[in-house]
Amino acid sequence: MGNRSSSVQRILSTALVAVAALTPALAITRSAAAAPPSPGTVSNGIAWTAKPDAGPANPGAVPDYCTLGAVGTDILGNKIALSAGHCVSTAAGGAADYPDGAAVYRFGPSGTGTPIGTIAYRDPRIDYVVITLSPDIVLSATGPDVRIDGIGTPTLDGTLCKAGARTGVTCGPVLAQAATRIASAVAANGGDSGGPAYIDGDRLVGMVRGPFEFIDIGAVLAGIAAQPNPIGKGFTVTDN
Repeated sequence: MGNRSSSVQRILSTALVAVAALTPALAITRSAAAAPPSPGTVSNGIAWTAKPDAGPANPGAVPDYCTLGAVGTDILGNKIALSAGHCVSTAAGGAADYPDGAAVYRFGPSGTGTPIGTIAYRDPRIDYVVITLSPDIVLSATGPDVRIDGIGTPTLDGTLCKAGARTGVTCGPVLAQAATRIASAVAANGGDSGGPAYIDGDRLVGMVRGPFEFIDIGAVLAGIAAQPNPIGKGFTVTDN
């Protein structure tokens, strides 16, 4: 009986040593599997959402995504994206409120995707949102539909184009300008909000607010300059 007990104890001791040796390897494997995916390259014209559980786009429903208008850096070296404020603010006419500091995600065919940054702040009056992108983001001036690498000034009767994640590129004449808005005979639809409005092929002049209505980029930059928050000040469109 004593010999059998000693044998059992030896077997248990050997098994425990083996498990102890394996445990660190298991922990390392679990840690590696939980590592967040890289946010990759971000450009104007990509679809984004602040809704963490947005599902695939439904053509018959109001989209849960918007479009980035421009990406670049501020005077502090932060990587920044600009889009329409109503994408995250009911006060600006949007469907839902998302707080400053909330995560912003890439939106893809299956819905909410990789986190790419956070909401810094928004201005419901002018209707823009400043997004602080993750430091490991790679900025690109070349979007899915257009390259945006500078700022321009629209002129009456000139041609304006827009790029939106939902309806792509459409162009038309500039009809009117106001302090914060540009009117143009350019079609847009839900999901295009915040997308770049541009002239001369690559000069950003505004962002999509709705069909035939655009947020003037000059008003956006002036609004950012007047903010007490330093994030976004001195914004420069990337030319990478």
